Amino acid sequence: MTYISKLDSFDEVAAKYASTEPVVSKQHTKEEDIRPIGGRRRKWERIIRVRPNCYALSCGGHYDPVFSWGWSEKLKEFPLRPQDVERLAPIVWRKHKDGTETITIRSGQGDWQHNGWYSFLSRALPRELWFRINRQGRQAIYNRAEGKEYYLPKTKTVPRHVYENLKDQANKNSDWYKKHLRNCMVDFDNMSLTFKRTKEGKFELVGEAPKEFVKRTRVLKDQKVKYKAAIDAIYDWAMTMYPLMRTQLNWNFRNETGKRLEDIAKEHSIKDWVPSWNALFVRANPNLIRKILTDEQHPMRYEFGIAAMFEIHDVVDHMGRHRQNGWTHADLSDEDFEKLRRSKTRAAYVKWINKMAGFAKTVKEEK
Repeated sequence: MTYISKLDSFDEVAAKYASTEPVVSKQHTKEEDIRPIGGRRRKWERIIRVRPNCYALSCGGHYDPVFSWGWSEKLKEFPLRPQDVERLAPIVWRKHKDGTETITIRSGQGDWQHNGWYSFLSRALPRELWFRINRQGRQAIYNRAEGKEYYLPKTKTVPRHVYENLKDQANKNSDWYKKHLRNCMVDFDNMSLTFKRTKEGKFELVGEAPKEFVKRTRVLKDQKVKYKAAIDAIYDWAMTMYPLMRTQLNWNFRNETGKRLEDIAKEHSIKDWVPSWNALFVRANPNLIRKILTDEQHPMRYEFGIAAMFEIHDVVDHMGRHRQNGWTHADLSDEDFEKLRRSKTRAAYVKWINKMAGFAKTVKEEK
């Protein structure tokens, strides 16, 4: 990790830009104006002068005119503009007409981790603003003056050339590109934090921070209640048979059961069952699971009971190994441990049934 001198104001950023000689080499011309913010070997971490009253601190990427990556043909068609850099850079310093200074901070774009981006924010932000990843795995900016943490969401805004390329690929029926396109937009998404610098060198939030939404699972109780007796019956059967079949519950047995299910599906023309290499019924339509629950003579009923036993086995085996090795539960009596294990086994089974039968719905709610 390369050290970056902390820049605590617009004037310090402007002075750093003015005092830094541009990198000139076989790969880069003087006109490209590459002025590293830290070590010159990490030239992609640089200061970009957007306008006399606006500087962007860049760590490279699709918004950087020099270090943009990929989709070169689309980039020729939709070249980057200074306003693209200003909208998309991780850190943007501005000096306004009334003399006030603001700093705008953005996170990376996409569902994945952006470790290089996070590292850059940690090193390039002023001393009074800290980049954090909290206990929930969410990115945030901590303002020392307030002792308060502000949620920093992933951005959805991308340059036009990126969006148009994703749209072209999505039109070719690529599921990955279709999913990625849903998380992209060209217009400003307001997924950033802007702070005003006070005369004392502290920072105050400008406007409102983006709202944080979390995914929560809600059980559709009105639908599930009609299947309660059937759900209990499968569980009781699996718990009764588990001690007798425990030694058989391995990958080979799971694979054999999957092949048998495939034969049953063909024989009985069951279209709602879809084969899967990793777990039984994991790709089956919830309507099929509900039919199996209520029909004791269903041709897949026995195999569904085996799938339930595999869920039970995962919990029992996991807890047993932890107790045996002294990692957890070692201080419990045998009686208390058995109660805990049964409780966790039941909870795992219920969670599995809710997912398999479509009784669980994932919703986004404001935190």
